[in-house]
Amino acid sequence: MVDDSKTSKKQVVWKAVKRTTGALATVALSSAGVPPAANAAAKVVEVAETADNAKKIAAVGAGVVTAVAATKLFGTKKQNFLEASPYYDQSAVPVNTWKNKAPFTGKVVSTKRIVGPKATGETCHIIIDSKGDYKFWEGQSMGVIPPGNREKDGKPHAVRLYSIASTRYGDDMTGKTSSLCVRRATYWCPELKAEDPAKKGICSNFLCDTKPGDDIVMTGPAGKVMLMPEEDPSTDYIMVATGTGIAPYRGFIRRLFVEKSPAAEVYKGQAWLFLGVANSDALLYDDEWQEVKENFPENFRLDYALSREQENKKGGKMYIQDKMEEYADEIFNKLDTGAHIYFCGLKGMMPGIQEMLKGVAESKDLDYDEWLKGLKAKKQWHVEVY
Repeated sequence: MVDDSKTSKKQVVWKAVKRTTGALATVALSSAGVPPAANAAAKVVEVAETADNAKKIAAVGAGVVTAVAATKLFGTKKQNFLEASPYYDQSAVPVNTWKNKAPFTGKVVSTKRIVGPKATGETCHIIIDSKGDYKFWEGQSMGVIPPGNREKDGKPHAVRLYSIASTRYGDDMTGKTSSLCVRRATYWCPELKAEDPAKKGICSNFLCDTKPGDDIVMTGPAGKVMLMPEEDPSTDYIMVATGTGIAPYRGFIRRLFVEKSPAAEVYKGQAWLFLGVANSDALLYDDEWQEVKENFPENFRLDYALSREQENKKGGKMYIQDKMEEYADEIFNKLDTGAHIYFCGLKGMMPGIQEMLKGVAESKDLDYDEWLKGLKAKKQWHVEVY
């Protein structure tokens, strides 16, 4: 972590500028009318008149997707205008405000590919303008109704649910946008030895093909199972994801470490992220995680499982359960002392994880079923898979 007392303000500022104008930090640049990197850098320097502002720049870094948003943030209001009272009170969490027969229509701000050329498939980050009318909390999902009708019966397409990949304040921190992390679903036909467009994912392809200004018909928000229990600021969070299951955790991490939210101001626990993907090019939001890790080394941990690049202790591919097993004692100890554990991603991730946890429990002379039952009774176990 940078010691600002020993690092000049100018050095801190320019270090942050490089991150803020990095490749993944340009998620919304093309549609937001942001100036070139040099002008963006100049704007950042303008607000870095004090050491305090320099620290703010370093802390936010690539988490803010436009230099304009960063400029607006410094010296302005905190992210506290969409909070309950007290901020951790979940009695009025919005659920299904917008329904299938009365949905909300948002506008696409930007759609950007966020994986490298060697990634297994295409994943996009999509920012949607809702003018502040689509309110949600971190950990909830958004329903999307793709345009058109089903071929088999001519009826409208069904709603698809996607975990929201931003905080309630959105990537620009105005409270008027939301974000999705979507992987384009394709089908490889072994007979044709090519992708079969007739079997591609209707909604994911629609979303990944959207352009600024396109309409997105939305329902929800849905769900409460993935909410963070924020009443105790010392709570540890263990977040386990495969692929786009990273989405809700981006909201968690931004709320705890990037924004000036009530939760961030008091948080003193540890958030530990496990992400499993195929290779380095498939990593999602890595620049943001590295920034948080550098600025909050005691409060944020990060571990990747790269199945095509790493080996587990048995010499096989490194899957998410293998990476977790390396820290099994710590995970169990944290859970024993009140940590909350979250799982999000493809449902196929869970059998391997549960088999691993069961094996660890047995090695500790624990009855796995009773142990898991206890976690669920205390609401420490959160699962959202698809």
